[in-house]
Amino acid sequence: MLDAQHISHSFDGHAVLRGVDLRLGAGELVGLIGPSGGGKSVLLKILGNVLQATGGALRVDTESRSLMFQEGALFDSLTVFDNVAFPLVGGRVPLYTQPEDIQEQVRAKVSEILARVGLTKAAFKIPAQLSGGMRRRVSLARALVARPSVLLLDDPTAGLDPVASSVIMNLIVEMYNEYKPATLIVSHDLRRLLPIVQRVAALFDGSICFDGALDELAVFRHPHVQTFVRCRYEFA
Repeated sequence: MLDAQHISHSFDGHAVLRGVDLRLGAGELVGLIGPSGGGKSVLLKILGNVLQATGGALRVDTESRSLMFQEGALFDSLTVFDNVAFPLVGGRVPLYTQPEDIQEQVRAKVSEILARVGLTKAAFKIPAQLSGGMRRRVSLARALVARPSVLLLDDPTAGLDPVASSVIMNLIVEMYNEYKPATLIVSHDLRRLLPIVQRVAALFDGSICFDGALDELAVFRHPHVQTFVRCRYEFA
């Protein structure tokens, strides 16, 4: 489905990624963990075809990829509805500029996903009128509306309170269970992340130093990884 081989990336001569190898198979739900500033967001942008790697190869057998940015990346001048519709119309919004048959199809899909994330009543508000948790749900709805084969989620609960974080994670699990996209989630919220994923990859010092099941992570002897995980998650 998606195979990153020896991916590297640098900014102004500073290496952020150093030969990253990571495979995401069809229908897999994988968590990507690591310290802040360690290159996780850069890797997701490369996997999502938003950023070009400076080295290595990326093999993808589908063009149906969707990336939920950590910062949300909503368009401030567009309504919630048009933000979510954006990937369905190739960025040609507002929707009323489209042919009537296209408008009808898009309205149905956007209305359905907004209902799923509990934002029907906010459809014609702009992002500035929403809470942080609601903006995250808009971003999630936009990532999901086209039902991509590959779903890349960059820290979807960052900065949210526990209640809003639980809502977002529950929505992700619900949609995953519904149609099983290959899903890669970056999160520092290990208490919510680790119980839902099938596999965990750890990105430290610019490379993947662990890739395996949760029970293997519990006994993995890498001082930085062990300290990072145990500070955030208590194994049973």
